Amino acid sequence: MSENDLDKIRQKKAEMLLKAQSMPTEIVKIHSAEEFNQLKADFPDKILIIDFWAVWCSPCMMFAPVFEKIQKENSQDFIFVKVNVDEVGAIAQQYRITGIPTTLFIKNDKVIHKIVGAVNEDHMKRVLEKLKSFA
Repeated sequence: MSENDLDKIRQKKAEMLLKAQSMPTEIVKIHSAEEFNQLKADFPDKILIIDFWAVWCSPCMMFAPVFEKIQKENSQDFIFVKVNVDEVGAIAQQYRITGIPTTLFIKNDKVIHKIVGAVNEDHMKRVLEKLKSFA
């Protein structure tokens, strides 16, 4: 292995470390399809947990505190995202969201799990434990 090859490997490792350090620690609120696409491009190897919701949706409002609590406990393992379907409907259409709240789990731009409806904290924790094997 040449010195040049080693330099390339070191550079790749440094890029991966920087990306891991820059991972969002708060819930990412998406306001455009461009923002969403950039987030997916920046973190293709991470699981994005996306809450599709709307202001007028009572079950969405009931699920919001559960989503926030789960995010605080798991921000080092997953990226949590909120998409208001009234603000960015194109993303909801792209993933064929027909009911809200819907929580999608995406990795490498592929849906690996989907929950339709508001669920409790225990249910979310069980799903996240199973998905950690993908992370």
